[in-house]
Amino acid sequence: MNSFSEDELRRIKEITELYYYTKDLILYSEELNNLDTFMPPINEIKDAFDHFMRVTSVKFGMNDGDEQYIRTNLDKIFSHIYRATFELFDYIRVFQKDSIDKKLNGISNDALVGVFPDYYRQIKPAMEDLINKIPSYKKAKDIGDPDIEIVKKYYQSIQEMRESIGKIDLMLPALIEYDEKKKSEKRKDRIIEIIILITVALIGVAAGYFLPKL
Repeated sequence: MNSFSEDELRRIKEITELYYYTKDLILYSEELNNLDTFMPPINEIKDAFDHFMRVTSVKFGMNDGDEQYIRTNLDKIFSHIYRATFELFDYIRVFQKDSIDKKLNGISNDALVGVFPDYYRQIKPAMEDLINKIPSYKKAKDIGDPDIEIVKKYYQSIQEMRESIGKIDLMLPALIEYDEKKKSEKRKDRIIEIIILITVALIGVAAGYFLPKL
């Protein structure tokens, strides 16, 4: 087997680092969407693997190829995984928002303000901030000259929102309990109001019955 050059090893290290983010995003995307696999990034990874096999076939002497051929295919591996990562970013961002909306469906604003003030102070602004950052991330994305630093920034934003969703999960029981308690109090107040109205009505009827006789 022909050994990899230092430049080739450096590129393989970059590919490996990028794939670390991609793999985690794939697993998280399945977690968000009930284990349904988002196929576009999977297809990109399959294409990346094909280019990797072209590289190894040359290194093992199974096919012909020079240093430029190796470099070109390593770059294509990185580009395919890079594209897969951004497809996952877009997919996850949509499902993160959808997940939050579903979890908080039916939860009152009073409950959020009274029990979970961090939602309006931190989580909701962070989600809006992430949505506003999407155009700049996409603008910075260049498949022809991919930059892993952009991936790291986008990934960090996704992770922060992931942590926020975890906080929502922890707070849901307290939020539900708060709303149920408020609903119970309203029912009691309504019952008392009805009893008072009935009592007043009965007093009125009784007064109307007895007063003429006085």
